[in-house]
Amino acid sequence: MTHSQRVAYVALAGAWLGVNAYFWIWWAGTRGNAANQVLFTLVSLAWFYSVTLLPSFYLFFLGCMRVPARVRPQDAEDTGAIGRIAVVSLTVPGSESIEIVGRQLAAMRSINYPHDSWILVDKLHSPEIESLARSMGVHYFCRHDTATWGAERVAVWNSPGPPFQAKTKAGNVNAWLDAYGYQRYSHFTQLDIDHRPVPAYLDRVLGYFRDPKVAWVQAPSVYGNHEYWTARGSSEQEVVLQGPLQMGFYGFCRTPFIIGSHCTYDMTAIRRIGGFQPTRAEDHLDTVCLAADGREGVYLPEVIAVGDGPETFNTYLAQQFAWAFSMIQVLFRYTPRLIRHYSARQAVQFLFAQTWYTFWSLSMMILFFAPLFALVFNAPISHVSLAMFLLHSIPGGLTATVVWYWSRRWHQPRRLSLSWRGIVLHVARWLVVLSAFVQVVLRVQKPYMITVKGLNDDIRGSLRLAMLAPYIALVGVSLGSCWLYMAWYHSGAAQGYLFFAVENAALFWVVIVAVLAADARALTRARVGLGRYLRLRIVPLITTCAVTMAIAATIDLTYGRMLQTLAESRW
Repeated sequence: MTHSQRVAYVALAGAWLGVNAYFWIWWAGTRGNAANQVLFTLVSLAWFYSVTLLPSFYLFFLGCMRVPARVRPQDAEDTGAIGRIAVVSLTVPGSESIEIVGRQLAAMRSINYPHDSWILVDKLHSPEIESLARSMGVHYFCRHDTATWGAERVAVWNSPGPPFQAKTKAGNVNAWLDAYGYQRYSHFTQLDIDHRPVPAYLDRVLGYFRDPKVAWVQAPSVYGNHEYWTARGSSEQEVVLQGPLQMGFYGFCRTPFIIGSHCTYDMTAIRRIGGFQPTRAEDHLDTVCLAADGREGVYLPEVIAVGDGPETFNTYLAQQFAWAFSMIQVLFRYTPRLIRHYSARQAVQFLFAQTWYTFWSLSMMILFFAPLFALVFNAPISHVSLAMFLLHSIPGGLTATVVWYWSRRWHQPRRLSLSWRGIVLHVARWLVVLSAFVQVVLRVQKPYMITVKGLNDDIRGSLRLAMLAPYIALVGVSLGSCWLYMAWYHSGAAQGYLFFAVENAALFWVVIVAVLAADARALTRARVGLGRYLRLRIVPLITTCAVTMAIAATIDLTYGRMLQTLAESRW
């Protein structure tokens, strides 16, 4: 930061401490605020994590941001730190279109710095991709190619467990490392098939390997296909991670997180940890294993590769589930044995990131269901008026918003503002993350989950009622609690929570309507007529109309009690 930016940062940090002290001294320190001690404690913990702790960490890492000084790759060549370089990308035939594969092969070949380009094919040998790669001067590798490698070696490279676990990204990369990587190259860049590098990609990252402690160089992972509302919304959700947080992680303990969409590695460091790690979150586990081995990373806050985000709502949900499931697995299965190898700073950073999915989803669940429990059992959570609550909580929300807006200059990608897309996806994803948490706790076995790319041209079947069913169910639970309360109690100490129950239902109604509206626009662009559209979407449309009428009827039934409560001084 410049001097003036540092002064502004200190002022914002002071304001943040002040508004939080103002709220929590009143909320937790005022005798008589708590009505039901259990619900009050749970709601307080959930509110503290989501509204106070998470913004506090963001503000903290904002103050730790550092940008590495530029180092030319020639400087690393002079020290002997750089040898032969490989650029690899991975594909699974049937999961990506051949057009996307060809586009990536061309992008890899266009990188200026001398290197070998490789396409790593999994699932089955693809003569079509092999022919395309050879025609473009790209090396081809397939761990299923028995004609080249023999049945015995192919069997080893497709074993049920690590390091060559079948049907996993890590197993595919490790097979290539075993066949070529360790013998030929000093460093390599791994790119997801949809993330196209700029020609200067290697020129921007290789110089940092002059420092022998550096094991990886990471740059922002951003999307360019913002014509899809889910891709645009995903980018809006990621701007703080790809900008201020990653810069803060680098400044705090020289351990920015590896993002598997694209990253450059020191071959010796990867070999020391046994290759890519055996989880869907192999990128994050690679980070913590390299850190446990005493190595560091560099974060370059420049967009040097651009990828494709999820093109449909269903793909977005699947992606979020896969990320959450894998990260929670890392937290439960790997962190306990690795944490003793971290520095204190690394432990703080890793635990903050690894617990986010778990604590955030549990916090959202508590804040959703607590008002419903209060209604069903006519047991108020607190004896606080809504006016007093807003008086004490709004300053914190406003200050957090100012901090986020002030830090936009460091967001990646730049010039991307928050819209309804990011907000709708944020509301929608906590249920998916909670499902991932439950399945990890119950030890449900999930196959390796691949995000399909470039195969969503036929959108006519992309929307199913089953995809919206969880949100419809939550609307029903919220409205059912209101109707149950009005039928059994009619009025009472908990009637103020009718407001929050209806609010919960309205939020998920917005998600349902937004998904349907985006789907309707997509079908319109695909020149689907009104009659055909109604036949394709009649069940979701009728269901949404029924949900809308149910919300309207509930508001009509309860608005008198809600207005009465809003006029009263105590809840």
